[in-house]
Amino acid sequence: MSRIRAKAWSGDQWDDPDQETLYDLLSELNLVHRFLIIERADSPDPAQHYIQVYLDDDHSCLIEYRDGGPQAHYRARIPPPYALHGHDIAADVVNNWSRDEGDWRTALPWSRVTT
Repeated sequence: MSRIRAKAWSGDQWDDPDQETLYDLLSELNLVHRFLIIERADSPDPAQHYIQVYLDDDHSCLIEYRDGGPQAHYRARIPPPYALHGHDIAADVVNNWSRDEGDWRTALPWSRVTT
């Protein structure tokens, strides 16, 4: 069974993508192809355990992760321009999350999503 699954804007999916594949997928984000979702495929409920990256109109980047239900939903914004420096920050956070390495939790100023 796959540990993580990446889902791109196109509907394409990758089971257990390596760091280079995630980096490449994130580098392809643009104002037409805006998002990438990475789920913990080995979770009992992958829809509740994910990290996603979304490119906003102003070329900033919104990263959200969910570590269970709505009470564990967080987001952070990486300022523009995504293509210049935001991409590397997003790739580091996503790759660390996918390997379950702890420093991604302190890499950005996360705030809880309350809706």
